[in-house]
Amino acid sequence: MFPELAQSDVILTNTRGMLADLVADHAFALVLSLARELHFYMRNQLENHWERSMPVVDLPNSTLGIIGLGEIGIEVARRAAAFGMQVVAVDPRRAEKPEIVAELWKPDRLNDLLTNSDFVVICAPHTPETEKMIRAEQLRLMKKTAYLVNVGRGVIVDLADLTETLRAGKIAGAGLDVFEMEPLPADHPLWTLPNVIITPHAASECPNNKVGERRLQTFLDNTRRFITGEPLRNVVDKPAWY
Repeated sequence: MFPELAQSDVILTNTRGMLADLVADHAFALVLSLARELHFYMRNQLENHWERSMPVVDLPNSTLGIIGLGEIGIEVARRAAAFGMQVVAVDPRRAEKPEIVAELWKPDRLNDLLTNSDFVVICAPHTPETEKMIRAEQLRLMKKTAYLVNVGRGVIVDLADLTETLRAGKIAGAGLDVFEMEPLPADHPLWTLPNVIITPHAASECPNNKVGERRLQTFLDNTRRFITGEPLRNVVDKPAWY
C-alpha cells in the first residue's frame, strides 16, 4: 500500500477469502505432518532407513492458537475442531467468538496464546502492526514442545530469530510456507534443519489450476455490484492495509 492510494477516495477491493479453504487445508496438512512426525519418516525414507520416531502429538489433548481469525483462520479453526483440538485465537477486529473457538482475544493477548498453544498457526496479513510480530522474544514464550506454522505472510516472523530458535531446539519444529525472503536462498540453514517442513509459498495452489477462475468470478461479482449500486465485497480498509 502506498500513501497516495491510502489517502485517496478510491474504493479498493481484494480477493480476501477466495482461497481460504485451500490455504487452511495446507496449514492443517503441516499441523498433521508435524504431529505425526512425517518429516522424520520422509528423511528416513530417502535413506532407506527403518526407525520409529519419537512419540507423536495427541491432537485431542492439544491447543491450537491462531494468529489472525479472518477467512483463513476460521477455516483452520474448523479443521482443528474436527480433530478435537481446543482452539484459541487473537484478532484485532473480530468481536464475536465463534462456537468452535474456546478463547478469542485482542492482539494484546498474543503472549497468552503463545504460552498456551501446542501449535501456533499464523494466518494474519502483512500490515504495519504484524510486520516482525514474531521475534526471539515471542518465540521464547512458546513451549519447547510446540510447533509454529506460517501460511500468512513471511515478514510477520523474523527469519533469523526463527532459524536460531529452531536450530537451538527451543521449540519442537515449524511448518513454513512463507518467508521473509522469497525464494528462500538455497544455502539457507532452514533447508537442512530436521525439525522443519518447507513448502514454496504453495498453500494457495488450486486443483486443476482454477485460481484464475476464482479471481475472475470475484471480480465479475464486484463489477456487477458496482454497476447496480449494491455494496461491494471485500472493501479494503486502506489505512489498515487490508
